[in-house]
Amino acid sequence: MDNRKNKNASLSSLLPFLSIMILFTILTLLNLPVIETLTRHSFDDGTYSHAYLIPFIVFYLFYQLSKGGKLIFREKLSILSIIIFLASAMLLFITSNAQISIGYWIAILALACSSLIMLFNFSWVTLFPAVFLIFIFPFWGLLVPFLQNLSVAAVTFIMGFTGIPTYVEGEFITIPAGVFEIADGCSGLRYFIVSLAISSLFIFLYIKSFKRAVLFFSVAILGALITNWIRITALIMIGEYTNMESSLMEDHNAFGWYIYIPFMILLFKWGNSLIDTDIFKNESDVMVNTKPKLSVVLLLIPVLIISSTSIKSFLNSTGSIQTVNSEQVEGIYPDVWFYSGVIKQPLDNPNNIYQIYHFNGSDLDGKPSFYNNNMLPTNYRLISSSVDKNWNISIAQSPENRAVILYKYEINNLTYTNLSAFKIVRFTKALHNINNTKLHWVYLPCDINCETTVDNFLKLNQ
Repeated sequence: MDNRKNKNASLSSLLPFLSIMILFTILTLLNLPVIETLTRHSFDDGTYSHAYLIPFIVFYLFYQLSKGGKLIFREKLSILSIIIFLASAMLLFITSNAQISIGYWIAILALACSSLIMLFNFSWVTLFPAVFLIFIFPFWGLLVPFLQNLSVAAVTFIMGFTGIPTYVEGEFITIPAGVFEIADGCSGLRYFIVSLAISSLFIFLYIKSFKRAVLFFSVAILGALITNWIRITALIMIGEYTNMESSLMEDHNAFGWYIYIPFMILLFKWGNSLIDTDIFKNESDVMVNTKPKLSVVLLLIPVLIISSTSIKSFLNSTGSIQTVNSEQVEGIYPDVWFYSGVIKQPLDNPNNIYQIYHFNGSDLDGKPSFYNNNMLPTNYRLISSSVDKNWNISIAQSPENRAVILYKYEINNLTYTNLSAFKIVRFTKALHNINNTKLHWVYLPCDINCETTVDNFLKLNQ
């Protein structure tokens, strides 16, 4: 009899974990386009190679918290949690329609967190595992310019003690042996994110004191920055003493981890002396409510379906046009990604090209403003650019000839040359569920007098 009671109690304690697994599965299936963008820009990016571990950590935390009786279903509906949940769903609907990457990444995370506080009594213990998913999302690149400038300043200061003649201009450090660029990959973002993730996890698990938490967190972040500065300085010195012939000059990412990992070992060894709690320890044997409220479930499911990006993607898809990458097409074309269709406009001169790329919104990266879109054809370099009569105009040169490239963006039959203005309008149109956009692109070969070529085209296409 006691064994049966213990078994039932054990199964009952895991019901919150199973509920969370079901909730996150539904949330994933209803938002596959968002997950697809994460796969492209996070899991496939070396900076976010840790992303594969994050889901396992999150579900392990939920499992242990559920097993320890830390996750308690709500007994009464919370008006505030409902408002936050509905606001998160609306944010996802608007930002996904507007195809604002940072917007829908934040929105899907907010929707996951708000779903949890709808189901369970609010506490930091309940919310932290879901918030920990933030380390999957690839918006940490916004910190790169700041970390890059910080690295340049720190390395310049350290190099002053090495005796090696050093000249710094912008992101380039010149020494007698050669020139080093402190590029995006040298900003230290990798180490910064990892330190941020593991220090916050360690604090959540084992440190209750606010002062100790701030101390541990500060040392972890400062250590990540210093590790990167030491890595860059060491590489510069190795380059100087080996006349730039060391193998580290080609692949120096692993070298940074050789420095960073010993620091982390020492950090956690020291962190053990700060431990004052154990979040998984079950301090009470009191039975708690172990069943979700039906009213919460009845509200969660319809709202998640209405805000679903998977359903919208399916509805936006034509079914007959396959999303392609322009790299698959030979000829003189821009490098445009994830468009849903392209129409070639007829022009009088057979050497001129006028194409309109259509984006139906079925792919969240399928938009004229996608960061990887390049208006210049392969092997062309920009000579000059201007704006005239609602066209962006670029004069470009290839090894063979010179050409004029014109382009503009369109939404709801209105065209724009300014990308920021186009994004703002796209956001406002998203409120009306309008997300079909176009990219107009024109190629006009010219010899010397390209201005005349532009004027002739604009007169005929106003």
